[in-house]
Amino acid sequence: MMNVFIPHRWNNDDYETITALLDRTKYNVRDYSVPSSSPFDSIDGRYNVDPQIQRQIKYASVVVCSNRPANNYGMSIEEIKYAIAIGKPVVAVKVTNSTSSQISSMGIDVIPYRKDSLELWIRLHV
Repeated sequence: MMNVFIPHRWNNDDYETITALLDRTKYNVRDYSVPSSSPFDSIDGRYNVDPQIQRQIKYASVVVCSNRPANNYGMSIEEIKYAIAIGKPVVAVKVTNSTSSQISSMGIDVIPYRKDSLELWIRLHV
């Protein structure tokens, strides 16, 4: 069982794109991301990453995000920084031609949007 957290924004289709890729891998995936159908009722603004979301990230074996430049701002990048801070392996899937400057500056691997690329990265890092 591969536990996955996907930092994302609901105003683009990165979540669907990444879950579709994960579904094609050989891994049986348990998704710990926050679904749009049942978002957390209240987010605690005193934290960069709400404790409810921190808990979801702690359950994950790996964090898979997109390389989208929109990740430079907002909650997604804070979730990625939190994951790195607690030692979670993080990978960015190339869904756009340009990559977030924050993802680049943190040294996160950006891999092609291909099943074999994701499987290889997971095998080497998890």
